[in-house]
Amino acid sequence: MAAKRKAHLFGIRHHGPGSAALLKGALDALDPACVLIEGSPEGDALIQYAGLVGMKPPLAMLFYAADEAANAVFAPFAEFSPEWVAIQWALARRRPVRFIDWPASVSLALTKAAREEALADLEKKAAEARKSDKEEQAEDLAASEGPARRLDPLDLLAEAAGYGDGETFWNGLIEQHGGGQSPLDIFAAIEDAMTETRQHQTEAGGISEAERLREKRREAFMRGHIRDALKNHEGEVAAVVGAWHIGGLREETTVAEDRALIKDLPKIKAEATWAPWSDGRLSYASGYGAGVISPGWYRHLWSLYSNDRHEGPEAFAAVWQARTAALLRQEGYDASTASAIEAARLALGLASMRGLSVPGLPEMRDASLSSLCHGDDMQLAMIERKLYIGDRIGEIDESVPQMPLAKDFEAWCKKTRLKPDEAASEIKLDLRSEAGLLKSTFLHRLNLLGIHWGRLIDAQAGRGTYREIWRLTWSPEMSVGLAEALVWGLTIEQAAAVATVDRGRKAEGIAALSELVRGALVSDLPEAAGACIDLLQAAAVLNNDITDLMNAVAPLVRIVRYGTARKLPEPELRALVTALGAEVNAGVRIGSRQLDDDATSKRMNAMRAYDEALGFFGDAALLEEWRRQLALLVDDEQAVAPVVGFSLRRLHDLGLWNEQQVSAAFSRQIVGETPARAGSFVEAFIAGSAEVLIQDQTLLFLIDEWLCGLDEEVFVESLPLLRRALTGFDASGRKRIMQRIAGGRKEASAMPVETEDNPAFERALPLLKQILGMSG
Repeated sequence: MAAKRKAHLFGIRHHGPGSAALLKGALDALDPACVLIEGSPEGDALIQYAGLVGMKPPLAMLFYAADEAANAVFAPFAEFSPEWVAIQWALARRRPVRFIDWPASVSLALTKAAREEALADLEKKAAEARKSDKEEQAEDLAASEGPARRLDPLDLLAEAAGYGDGETFWNGLIEQHGGGQSPLDIFAAIEDAMTETRQHQTEAGGISEAERLREKRREAFMRGHIRDALKNHEGEVAAVVGAWHIGGLREETTVAEDRALIKDLPKIKAEATWAPWSDGRLSYASGYGAGVISPGWYRHLWSLYSNDRHEGPEAFAAVWQARTAALLRQEGYDASTASAIEAARLALGLASMRGLSVPGLPEMRDASLSSLCHGDDMQLAMIERKLYIGDRIGEIDESVPQMPLAKDFEAWCKKTRLKPDEAASEIKLDLRSEAGLLKSTFLHRLNLLGIHWGRLIDAQAGRGTYREIWRLTWSPEMSVGLAEALVWGLTIEQAAAVATVDRGRKAEGIAALSELVRGALVSDLPEAAGACIDLLQAAAVLNNDITDLMNAVAPLVRIVRYGTARKLPEPELRALVTALGAEVNAGVRIGSRQLDDDATSKRMNAMRAYDEALGFFGDAALLEEWRRQLALLVDDEQAVAPVVGFSLRRLHDLGLWNEQQVSAAFSRQIVGETPARAGSFVEAFIAGSAEVLIQDQTLLFLIDEWLCGLDEEVFVESLPLLRRALTGFDASGRKRIMQRIAGGRKEASAMPVETEDNPAFERALPLLKQILGMSG
């Protein structure tokens, strides 16, 4: 009786260059008729594009739920990933190649169900009565002593082999192997070792029941695909899977048993597409569970294995140390070619002493540290990310079908000459130039979609001046953001406009609507801006929250004042600001009474922004009425103290009240008042820069006289509020204030100062006063 055919199982480590090299050798030796790979079958349609010239790893297959793109998972590939090598091998020889793991439609459905179950549990616990602290502590302790986290099986093998950890063991045995053995024999040894390790770990209880069931279901899918391949292909069948799964795949099960395991699993419609990936996201440090410690180093290892010239360990060490020296020179350090040669020799010597055929990363690092960095860890740390992690971002061939938004995103990148880069970088844009304005529009539209590739970092940039400074940091997860945004439209412009209007309809508060108007205008979305302006006007009619109205004015004024680099509906915006300002002025005094601490804090921030914006807006009637309301607030006994303090300070700063008026009002607010109210008033009154108090004698000595007049009990009660008021001043500022007080009040000179007429200054004075927000 003929022996039952079995597939050849090649147990690999994801993203391992040594595994990839062994796999290539094993495939060459076996020459299978069909290649199967651990991965979601929805990716089968994408395999055909992997062999195109424009496909440059790192890349990832993105699987996402059709009705909820945020529910997504990536399957990354580097050029040294065994799965990628297997795909390239099969495509080059025109052999069938398929994925055999459980479908993304199942894994995404289970993820969604688990998330909903967790949320339901949280809501249930929140609804229950609180337990005693003792019971909670007992529960926390029980949770901390729950099922142990599954140990890395490589650690168990490493311990048996005398290695310190699984990473070092696998690197020495597989990733940096010296050759000499048949790849098929090595994979057979891996299968025996991993099967035994899995059995030991299962018996020891190192795997939870939930995880055990998950693995059994995945392996049931894989066994089904392997059976189909053995049935449909006469030649050998190769299956490339994670080494952990080999023991499960070799289990003797029936078709009926496997079907029972996967019966009634939930499914949702899933889509798949190629997406760029990055070295940083391949690294274990990024949180990627199957990541590697050093993608940059593994790429260098792969160059050794995939190089047909077989230049040997000498060239391998020399190239790495030359690259290290070049990066050090870029950072301004002295790293000569002679030192790089010495570092390569030292790395080879260390490898020989440690019984390695080629230097590993520890040997290379020790050699670099000694010969190139002179023992200075800081120098090596400066280049660590570029050298060990890498800074490569993948590229997708132009002919590969992508999501419409992803395609439009790439077109915008080419049009604006912005290239995704994981490392943070800054760009300065001049909005008077067509190129600068185009980049700005693109980045603003992405922000409206929640894709924050760029963030404005310059203080004036958000005000729409002719200059913007952006910090750019690209992340592969932004591909998910583009998938999510498909519900809004098929282009960046269309999606950003529709999303903005939709958010406007759902916005709570007119301040949020005001920001959406600003966002639409700086993104060159006039129709969306017009729709949000209509929504804002309608909301303002029904809104009686003065703080909200104030917050709505500032972003609109910034656009009107600084938005000349873009086409704006200025008449409509000015009319809107005028209407909002009139509402604020009419209700600010009554609306500043009986506010709690939180509402008062929000009101103060809003008043400062509104006061500044109104000064810039340049409407004389609005400004005059606002300043009249400030004067009324000072004399309103029911207004909260911080609002009164701010109002009096503005009247003083603008020169609307003289020293006697300010002093009298100051005294009225503190004499006979409780320490809490008096302290809150003073805190708002002196808020700002220490330099203002140093230069403004009236303000400084008002505070001084108030403090000197307090009795001990009131002084002690007022100290916390006074200390809080002064926390914004730096140490040197506080010291100069004390020196100024110690110098005493200086009387103004009675002698008139003769000044020469300056016609140019006189002509410029009205404009200067307008800019500073001063009355004419």
